[in-house]
Amino acid sequence: LDDTRPFLQEACAWAANQEDMDVLVLFGHWDVSGMGAEGDMAMPAFYSEVAAMPGCDKFEAKNMLKFVMGHTHCNDPHPHGKVGAGFRVAGFGMDGCGNYGVPLIDTSDNKVRFWYFDTSDSDRLNEVVACVSREGWKSCTSYATLWLNEDIPAREERSMVV
Repeated sequence: LDDTRPFLQEACAWAANQEDMDVLVLFGHWDVSGMGAEGDMAMPAFYSEVAAMPGCDKFEAKNMLKFVMGHTHCNDPHPHGKVGAGFRVAGFGMDGCGNYGVPLIDTSDNKVRFWYFDTSDSDRLNEVVACVSREGWKSCTSYATLWLNEDIPAREERSMVV
């Protein structure tokens, strides 16, 4: 983390100065340390480090700092706690939990939503692909599980966060 910290500090400072940025999402491959990542570089420890950094802490204070992690071949929300913030999406064909699917982050309508389209078997996969191809993903959410559905704070509320 020591080598990465200056880049993270720069990124957090930049993000905090983006007036139109509502949600900040961290993506990391590792969800456990010692399997290719140092302890503080795997999620959710990495998320906790970044959440405390100036700039990123403003997103955390509004509950608008989220993270996505992988490596363990499973798809599930909040496997390591951090309910409403962390999601594991790594089941894309490798052995593991056997739950294959497609995650989607949606920030329309002043909401942040995390949809999960289960494609664990051929029938589900074909139904999802056919629907999305025909109608677009927003018309196919009946095939998805909603893992997160939160309001994005209004701009007036955001400016009041210290």
